[in-house]
Amino acid sequence: MNQYPKIIKDELRLWRAGVILLASMASLLMLSGCSSGNNDGQNFNSLVQNWMKHLQGGHSVVTQARNLFATDNPDTQREAIAWMSKQKWGHEKPYMDAYRLAEHSPSPLVRGQALLALGTSGQPSVAPDLQRGLTDSSQFVRLCATMAATYVNNPILIPDLIKRLQSDSQTQVRIYAAEALKPYKTRLVIETLINALDDRNVAIVQAAWNDLTIQTGQKFPQHSGPWQQWLQAHRKQFRATG
Repeated sequence: MNQYPKIIKDELRLWRAGVILLASMASLLMLSGCSSGNNDGQNFNSLVQNWMKHLQGGHSVVTQARNLFATDNPDTQREAIAWMSKQKWGHEKPYMDAYRLAEHSPSPLVRGQALLALGTSGQPSVAPDLQRGLTDSSQFVRLCATMAATYVNNPILIPDLIKRLQSDSQTQVRIYAAEALKPYKTRLVIETLINALDDRNVAIVQAAWNDLTIQTGQKFPQHSGPWQQWLQAHRKQFRATG
């Protein structure tokens, strides 16, 4: 393959990854019981057609994709999603639709990678998808959802991010939740971050302190006392909620 120009190599990689992910998504729909109704199947068929037009692969590519419908390897699915989401076209509608299908995979690896792909688009409209991920039973999915939330600014995420920061069992999830709260300059968020300054985990304290310095312009020590006093005197500067 080395004899091909770079643009041809990229097209071949795109075609291969597209076929893998389309096949994987079809497998996921079958696993989730889409045969119980026609809507999911019709939606997926439409997605396939749109995607194939985007890839400019023609009917032969559709045939190849159909031949791979039984693909259900989570690692293969995850790798395809990760590669696509890093491409300059990876957040266009056909691919976003595919990531949303992958979000319902039985595999936490695939669900998590799909949420990252959605989040890195920076589109506020993905917030409902991230909300579902923030309450997922899998720690890995919640980790990916909180990381994805650091790219998205939508106030509907605030309650779930606060819950993750306050009570998640995984430290890294809590750290990402604190970082994801940075854009939301409300009393509720600031009070939550101030309380996090008394956490036993130094990394969580640092993340909360970083947010507070950006949101308030102040640089008090890394414990809640002086911050609480300052907020009490400046509460009216901040709206109550998002």
